[in-house]
Amino acid sequence: MGRLVEQSPLYFMVRPEVSQSVTCTLKNTAYPWMSWYWQDAQGHLHFLVQSGTKGDQEKIIQEGTSYRSERVSSTELSLEMQNVTQSQTIYCTCSKSTVRD
Repeated sequence: MGRLVEQSPLYFMVRPEVSQSVTCTLKNTAYPWMSWYWQDAQGHLHFLVQSGTKGDQEKIIQEGTSYRSERVSSTELSLEMQNVTQSQTIYCTCSKSTVRD
């Protein structure tokens, strides 16, 4: 089946005083729901946001870090991070329906 999403950039370092953005591109529109998760240094996975519609925007604050997500198009979801206080890995996923059901 290949990759369903691609994240760009794949790797980056963020300093607390600098914001960083990452973009997720959907490669298979049969899975229109896109989500962001972050994994902390201990390996715990944390849900951030899910979007199914262009124009969706959400701001989330977790563990002192501010995240702003925007569904830029039907195939692109962006995430901006500010005040990153700990090491973390960001993941983009896609699904056929909402994970909130």
